Amino acid sequence: KQVFSGLSGVLIVDGLDELLPPDLQGVNQYVVALKDLQVKNGAIVNTNIDSNAPTTRTVNGQVDPALTVRTKETQMLRLANIGADIWYRLKLSGAQFRVIAQDANPVAQVWTADELVLPPGKRYDVLVRWPEAGTQTLETLPYSTGPDGDNYPQRRLMTVNVEGDPVPDIAWPTSLAPSSPLATDQVDRTRQFVFSENTKTNQFYINGKQFDATRVNVVAKLGTTEEWTLKNVSREEHPFHIHVNDFLVMAVNGKPVHSYSEQDTVPLPVGGEVRIRMHFNRFVGTYVFHCHIVAHEDNGMMGIIDVSKDGRLSKQTQQALDKMNREMAGQHMGGH
Repeated sequence: KQVFSGLSGVLIVDGLDELLPPDLQGVNQYVVALKDLQVKNGAIVNTNIDSNAPTTRTVNGQVDPALTVRTKETQMLRLANIGADIWYRLKLSGAQFRVIAQDANPVAQVWTADELVLPPGKRYDVLVRWPEAGTQTLETLPYSTGPDGDNYPQRRLMTVNVEGDPVPDIAWPTSLAPSSPLATDQVDRTRQFVFSENTKTNQFYINGKQFDATRVNVVAKLGTTEEWTLKNVSREEHPFHIHVNDFLVMAVNGKPVHSYSEQDTVPLPVGGEVRIRMHFNRFVGTYVFHCHIVAHEDNGMMGIIDVSKDGRLSKQTQQALDKMNREMAGQHMGGH
């Protein structure tokens, strides 16, 4: 309800352009914040949302805004899906995406994409340029998240007016950061998480359990590297997201993947699995991992991880959980 009512946005941490070649530093940067809204009787619908219903797609809160750029001039687009549950399959006309960062991680190898899929919570920073003057578009293509998921139609998101004399060619970078050490880290522990759902009751589970604020699902030891297998046994895609410690995707459906950067959000394919690797190297304490479709998270598909120095549930965390249990028990008794 809060996200549909407007409570989501973009936070930019400066410095990405400083990793670009000198001729590209100071490049034009444009936030492209993707969000949808459903309208009924002149008001935004924010309860009992049907995510498969017709919806209005917006960019920075506007319907089909226009961007004017110079021919062949390099632009940086900062793409972010800040919606509650709608996916985007982005495509530019007349240009390709040159990905320089994923989920706020500069890439070790810049890569080119004709299309980019952004589930809720996903971000990409890309370089683009149009070689010829004219009117171009950014659109989202038809996309299905599975038999029990949603089917989204094609929509134009933004119009790009390319005009003026071409600027001289400037070489684009091939790398912005070192490769992640996770690719060759020794794995200290492996875990498996199964994502499932009950479509009749609209309940969602991780390892057969719904989220419980008084239960820690995982206790990890500071300084170790873990490899997680994320299995999706439902008939729709789920975007797995974790806070604090980003991960490196190692394999999808058993096929090794060469990842160009760490990330914090990855789609789990229908009936498939994704293997990821992460290192607990600084933060001590609790945080969450969850499906980034907010309705799924709210209805159970979320867990708590606690990172401690010895790999055991910390005394501070246990005290906090005990206090929460007592408060919840008191509220329950008071309600009766």
